[in-house]
Amino acid sequence: MKRRKQKHPTPHPDETSEELRARLRRIADATREQAMQPATVPFPEHVTVLAGPLRKVRKKTTDAPSHSGRDGSSDPGMDDQEQRK
Repeated sequence: MKRRKQKHPTPHPDETSEELRARLRRIADATREQAMQPATVPFPEHVTVLAGPLRKVRKKTTDAPSHSGRDGSSDPGMDDQEQRK
């Protein structure tokens, strides 16, 4: 089994945590307005975007009785026990 070399401890930073927090707050305040702007993404003009479904979706008719408990993929003349066989 190889022993890992111990890393030398990192030196302590020159600034205190309060100073670091204040410096990061100044950077955040200075760049907040720029960061909140919506990003504009260049989009090529020769590309066409189609919105909406790729197939025609037919609306269900409301005058037909609904089949409760059935998914419509089985034979409508079969009952639940015959479908399980």
